[in-house]
Amino acid sequence: MIAVSGASGNLGSSTVRHLIQRTDAARVLALSRTPDKSADLGVRTRHADFDEPNALTRALDGVERLLIVSIGTDDRLPKHTRAIDAAAKAGVGHVLFTSITRAGDPGHPNPLVPDYGATERLLAESGLPFTVLRFNVWVEMLTLVGVAPRAVATGVLPSNSRDGRIGHITRDDSAAVAAAVLAEGGSQGEILEVTGPEAVTDADVAAALTEATGRPVRYEEVADAEHPQRLLDQGLPEHFAHAWSAAGIAKRDGWYDVTTHTVQRLTGRPATTVTGHFAAHRAELVS
Repeated sequence: MIAVSGASGNLGSSTVRHLIQRTDAARVLALSRTPDKSADLGVRTRHADFDEPNALTRALDGVERLLIVSIGTDDRLPKHTRAIDAAAKAGVGHVLFTSITRAGDPGHPNPLVPDYGATERLLAESGLPFTVLRFNVWVEMLTLVGVAPRAVATGVLPSNSRDGRIGHITRDDSAAVAAAVLAEGGSQGEILEVTGPEAVTDADVAAALTEATGRPVRYEEVADAEHPQRLLDQGLPEHFAHAWSAAGIAKRDGWYDVTTHTVQRLTGRPATTVTGHFAAHRAELVS
């Protein structure tokens, strides 16, 4: 069997959908703390909770390949540790883990990275055949935090990232890559940077929003000290405004300027462009 954790979430459910396009649905197992929410995926489900190690080991019985979707809560490292331990006890033959681009680099400014880097090391030391999927920043984040729709509404994308670039990838392309590795069983022992093939600046993002929505969006460079307030003035919640401003500095410093052709190589189709993603989700951007 091929199992996907967090199958009731966005990435997990999308991975399952891509997976059943590549293999027999009877082989696919959706793992979740809320398996009833995965019932519409058309595959078998099992209850799996990273806080219940013994039950988790039983849930992995018979699993050949497993995708561990990283946890979003503050206690992620203990949860990841229990998932890896359960996989080892259950005799899983190949474990995939979803991480963050350049998670192994010292000094990474993303506060989540220490936990991700530690999980990568635990997996490498576990003796399990493994693959790490390091996803670059999802384009969807621009909509989720409100940056993109507010830029469309106001006609201005304030930015402190200057000429900093991100090799954006979509969540759906990330899921397609995970499904390809799960179905084929390749890339063992590899740490794969999963990114878009081109890195874009915020000026490029503004141009993409303009093209996709038909509404003019102007890029405007803003100083670090002023940037959070500009986002607050556009209606972003305070925690998002400060987090996005910090991300702009990281972008400016080159932390996300990573590009690969991993999507094309593993899925056989080109990665979705930033403009293509915005165009496909225009309704979410235009109120």
